Amino acid sequence: KYPTRTFTTGSIYNTNLALPSGSYWGIQDDFTDEMVVDFDTDYTKVSCDTNGSYFDVYMDTLQPQRYYKILISSSLDGSEVILDNDNIFKVVENG
Repeated sequence: KYPTRTFTTGSIYNTNLALPSGSYWGIQDDFTDEMVVDFDTDYTKVSCDTNGSYFDVYMDTLQPQRYYKILISSSLDGSEVILDNDNIFKVVENG
């Protein structure tokens, strides 16, 4: 009826999670839903290191004062899945 208690000496949050190797990022305009940076097998591949998955975005190609959304395309079990976690950001001018 009641689960057995278990105790650990470490944190469960120390596990690093990584996306599958066939994962790509894209940027979508949040207002128009137009893909500004489309998924590309050469230039938008998600990288991975010992801390987890990451990617670099050059912001100087995006229009200031607009909101954008980050999308992740990943291949899981032979089918393409597009992850949309509503990761929205705004580009502002530096000055």
